[in-house]
Amino acid sequence: MLIGKGVLSRLPSREVRLGGRKYGDRVKEQYKALRPLMAYCMLGVAAGCSDPTVKMSPLPLVDASVIRASVSRCPAFENGAYTQVVTNAPVDPNSADYIRSVIQAGDRSGFLASTGVEQVNLANDATPLRTVKPSVAYHKFPKPYPWSKDFFIEPLGDGHAMVVQTQSCHLFESYGTEFQPPTLSAFSGANWDLKKRFVPLAPGMPSAMASGLSLYAGIVRWEDYQAGSIDHALNWDGIRGTLAQYNFVRPASDTDRIPFQGKSSFVMPYGAHLRLKASFSTQGWGPQATMVANAMKTYGVYLADTGSGKNALYFANAPDGSNPWNSIDLLSLSAITLRDFDVLTLGKVLTVTRH
Repeated sequence: MLIGKGVLSRLPSREVRLGGRKYGDRVKEQYKALRPLMAYCMLGVAAGCSDPTVKMSPLPLVDASVIRASVSRCPAFENGAYTQVVTNAPVDPNSADYIRSVIQAGDRSGFLASTGVEQVNLANDATPLRTVKPSVAYHKFPKPYPWSKDFFIEPLGDGHAMVVQTQSCHLFESYGTEFQPPTLSAFSGANWDLKKRFVPLAPGMPSAMASGLSLYAGIVRWEDYQAGSIDHALNWDGIRGTLAQYNFVRPASDTDRIPFQGKSSFVMPYGAHLRLKASFSTQGWGPQATMVANAMKTYGVYLADTGSGKNALYFANAPDGSNPWNSIDLLSLSAITLRDFDVLTLGKVLTVTRH
């Protein structure tokens, strides 16, 4: 979930709630270094934090496996929920009702690219292992996380952290992450073996996102763009109040528990898999936005989180920590709305209750 305009004047000094989940002190120090970047990013159209005056031309395309191997040397849930091609997947018979429900509840926004504030940390066998201290009693971290003192934590309030152990190909994610040496703490999180199919968490368990889905698996990575295609589904961060409060479908495992503000009985569950209609035209778009739209047509988007005032997609920085994304190019995504999607066949709708 993302924080909207005005966050600089509303930084938490103690524990607060965001989207039904709590996080503590962590961001004021981070903002000191990032304030110039945040001033642009926190505009309502935060499609990117790169220089909006720079026009980016497509980079030379190279073999996808070479690019991706140079970053983590690991697959990313191959042959699973995030990598299945859905161009011919059947549409749910109530797709139009679900889409109409979200719109009537208040989602009339286009999509935006949230760039410049997420980064994948790379670890190896030499990286120290740290027991994660849960900030609430009802979330546990059974496996220690590889963590270096210079690892990146998302600074806008969610405190996302992603770590790929490049030798074991194990993924570690957390939400509400804080590192005050020597203590690593977080509100919630999950870990997966990237060499295997994506394994959903137990019902009622979130990950770094409310849905329990993988932030890493559905983020747009710079190496995707360099390789010439995004070969996985994307995570969709929806608008609060327009989605189910307690309902989810697999591969999700939890919800943000925010009350639904609409009146329809067809309430979009977390984990819903949507596909951009093949007829949607990207004619005249730049290479980055076009590639994202093509992925939405081929692999779709999962309802993964909530909190922003727009329909957001997560983008990761380049492996060197820079933000290479072109904001003008990605602004084209604002032309995509929920009306341009079909909801793919939903599985059994499950329900979680309050903690």
